[in-house]
Amino acid sequence: MKVVVTGGSGRLGGHVIRDLLEHGHEALSLDRVAPQTKLCPSWLADLTTYGDIYQALKGAQGIIHLGAYQAPNLAPDSETFSNNVTATYNVIKVASELGVKKVIVASSTAAFGFLYAHKPFLPDYLPLDETHPCRPQDPYGLSKLVGEKIADSFASTHEIAIASLRFPGVNFDLSYQSFAEKWQDPSFRLGRFWSYIDARDSAAACRLALEASFKGHEIFLVAAPTSTMNVPTYDLIRQYLPGVKKVKEGLQGNWSGVDSTKAQKTLGFEARHAWENYLRPTSSAVS
Repeated sequence: MKVVVTGGSGRLGGHVIRDLLEHGHEALSLDRVAPQTKLCPSWLADLTTYGDIYQALKGAQGIIHLGAYQAPNLAPDSETFSNNVTATYNVIKVASELGVKKVIVASSTAAFGFLYAHKPFLPDYLPLDETHPCRPQDPYGLSKLVGEKIADSFASTHEIAIASLRFPGVNFDLSYQSFAEKWQDPSFRLGRFWSYIDARDSAAACRLALEASFKGHEIFLVAAPTSTMNVPTYDLIRQYLPGVKKVKEGLQGNWSGVDSTKAQKTLGFEARHAWENYLRPTSSAVS
């Protein structure tokens, strides 16, 4: 199918486009800047206006929307929020009007609110799933949650299928050498609850969501099944999150703080790249 990829010049965009091409799809990249390596036709576009999106989506069967500020503090708070929300609204609105049947939106586990919280708070339970309440305090996490609400709105009034993929931190270090450094401080970015996703697995999840059969708007958590750490997750919770009272029983080893069961069942997602395939757990992160 013909697929438009917004943010195609970014690091994740490159992985997504390569994966689409490898699986027989056509791709058109939209971005504010030209790609360093041209993998497919590429247009310069401003997603905060309609015109470029209309032209790009003519004849497209799907769109993968990655174009956004990827974290807070990359721009002023109001710019982060307004850009991300406006771009998502425009993409979904145009897709709905042109009859594009599938929209895949890169959301984030920041929508839960823990990762960039100004006043840290504890989850109701771990691992997180799609039903856990969202209470973001920062402009980035809030923009992702509002984007999901926009998807809800359009899916309720149009014949369109929208998947919001909540990614945790995307790992672009394909050698995984940086993970040994993470083991030295398990408290760093604690609100991610030691979850991550390989960039190649993120790209595969985008394609699988594009190809999957579902209706309306669905939210999917997409992460590696194991944590970033080399010690049991129960031990980490006891030391760093002793206030969390409800933890799922029966999990073994370094399980992820994010549960991707829904993505596995509905999309057929399976993480194929994990740090255990590249490193040996030779040091201990918990004293």
